[in-house]
Amino acid sequence: MGKTKNLTLEITGMSCASCAKRIEDTIGNTNGVSESIVNFATRKATVTGRAPAEEIYKIIEGLGYGIVKEETPAVSEREIAKSEWKKFLVSAILSVPVFAISMFMIHFRFSDLTQLVLTTTVIFWPGIGFFKNALKQVMHWSIGMDSLIALGAGTAYGFSVITLIKGGSGLYFESASIIITLILLGRFFETKAKGKSGEAIRKLMDLQPKMARVIRDGTEKEVPVTDVQVGERLAIRPGEKIPVDGAIIEGWTSIDESMLTGESMPIHKEEGDKVFGGTVNTTGLIYMTAENIGANTVLAHIAKLVEDAQGSKAPVQRLADKVSGVFVQIVILIALLTLGGWILAGYQFNEAIIPAVAVLVIACPCALGLATPTAVMVGTGRAAEAGILIKDTASLELAHKINTLVLDKTGTITEGKPRVTDLFNINDEKETAETDNKNGLDILHIIGSCEQHSEHPIGMAIVHYVREQGIDLEEVKDFKAIAGMGIRAIYNESTVLIGSDKLMTENNIDVSELKQKAMEIKDEGKTIAFLAVDNKAESVIGIGDVVRETSKDAIQEINDMGVEVVMLTGDNEVVAETVGKEMGIVSVKSNLRPADKCDEIKEIQQSGKIVGMIGDGINDVPALATADVSFAIGTATEIAMEAANITLVKGDILRACEALKLSRQTMNIIKQNLFWAFGYNVLALPVAALGFLNPMIAAGAMAFSSVSVVTNSLRLRRFKL
Repeated sequence: MGKTKNLTLEITGMSCASCAKRIEDTIGNTNGVSESIVNFATRKATVTGRAPAEEIYKIIEGLGYGIVKEETPAVSEREIAKSEWKKFLVSAILSVPVFAISMFMIHFRFSDLTQLVLTTTVIFWPGIGFFKNALKQVMHWSIGMDSLIALGAGTAYGFSVITLIKGGSGLYFESASIIITLILLGRFFETKAKGKSGEAIRKLMDLQPKMARVIRDGTEKEVPVTDVQVGERLAIRPGEKIPVDGAIIEGWTSIDESMLTGESMPIHKEEGDKVFGGTVNTTGLIYMTAENIGANTVLAHIAKLVEDAQGSKAPVQRLADKVSGVFVQIVILIALLTLGGWILAGYQFNEAIIPAVAVLVIACPCALGLATPTAVMVGTGRAAEAGILIKDTASLELAHKINTLVLDKTGTITEGKPRVTDLFNINDEKETAETDNKNGLDILHIIGSCEQHSEHPIGMAIVHYVREQGIDLEEVKDFKAIAGMGIRAIYNESTVLIGSDKLMTENNIDVSELKQKAMEIKDEGKTIAFLAVDNKAESVIGIGDVVRETSKDAIQEINDMGVEVVMLTGDNEVVAETVGKEMGIVSVKSNLRPADKCDEIKEIQQSGKIVGMIGDGINDVPALATADVSFAIGTATEIAMEAANITLVKGDILRACEALKLSRQTMNIIKQNLFWAFGYNVLALPVAALGFLNPMIAAGAMAFSSVSVVTNSLRLRRFKL
């Protein structure tokens, strides 16, 4: 048997949701298979277990369906739609004369024979697929939608042939030919619409360039991106797309990462910064080293997540699947009862056969089977475009029920990295980090120049901030890092110390004039660093974790949606309360270990609430796993993203708000689809059985029902987030 694995394959020959249900159940009952999911909308099967792939292939083929194997080129939705359109055109050209002769009672010498020839051509040319599939299904005791179409059109055709041979009147060739024609038209529109619903993955993969400029043997060569190897050096010119994931090793530029983050503003990148395949180099020439290629790139990972989500099943789909699984058999029974009922009521067989055929044709379970997966496909695709990656549809469905959202602080509400927030000069009033007076700029030049060789996060934060102000740094002498306290350097022949109050004390530097300012910074939960030049205290710098620009608005919007926001953090009480107050969060708990966060979430769940959790670090993983629906910020650790149900590519909780909105809208669309699909069949069957529907009208109505469900789902593509 081997180890547990996931097998994803494309199935051909499925004509309705009952086909998918039959395949799913048969595979699911196979020894060694732990889970089987067959999605009619995507034509994909996902099988989890130890059963060999060859055994799964045999089962599917044994049921009368085909498989697109790796060595077989996959057929696109566009090609399928093109084929369906050709079949429809041929069928329509042949059927229109039959329809005209019958409906307008046009009689000429060979009018009946003309109907026979044209209808026979429709049946055995564009319509032959229905009969072939029906035969396969019957041979494998697997009756599906094609069986209904073949039975309905075949009955009308066969009855008409027999009547014509006997020399009788009352031919129904037009019903047989028009049924085939309208079903083919419906399938064309359905295939085309389903193709649009799966555009998200195609658009994602189209973002990756086909060629890359690789430096080999000192020469720049243009090669297919599939030939790029890990560790190779690549050149990216302004305006070009980055072919693979990697890091900049030379040059600087601005990168348009909107395809990943949804953020339209380009991001400054320099040596050491990561870049991702599919993003656009907007300004400078850069050289990078390839780190992740092929299926290992972020873009490929995103596409795989979207594909997996589209292939998974939402719990709400289970009822529709159960109904679809037995629907065809029930319809055939109703058709037989309709036929018998009309005969018992005193009608002739040729009169009774019409409502029976109408029942067979009208009762297609396609709309029922498409109701959920098409909405899910479009919804997850729309989410991916907005930088929201949904791992499975169960999470998408459950997200609309969230009434409590738990937030981590560091890296979620805040940026998760230290930044300079305050600068106090000893001779000035309080100034913010945005100060632009001459003295402030001099101070920044001193601290930036002296800290540029520091590897400590605080020193790096200071240098990053100074460079953001556009200040050029100069080299200093005798730089020395003093473990746990700060740094020492010679700047323009002056001795400079930057560090903690302990460093100042050990060097007998008086910081009493800065103490009050330092305490104010500390009271806000920030770290302080003093600056002393030639043994004289000059400034105190505040370094803290900055709140994300969008956090406050996002939290307010989440509250407005009726969702309670709770902040759980391992940070101290002062910092937690300060951030909570600034964000308008009433429920704040601090000094929590990972296990404590889990306990807090369980306590909320025990009160009957559905809990969502947003986090980014390894310490958040237990809480993410405990929550009903978990969100990982895009800047999260890999293990946190693995544990989360939904990944917010851009490090922004505003995306969580958008995910909640999208979940609610997707569920609304699914409910609308299911209502109309169920309602259509509940109303249409008795109407057809009572003789109020001509089989031709029934065929048109059936085709329209499937197309309307897919079209309704496509409205999600235009949903504003």
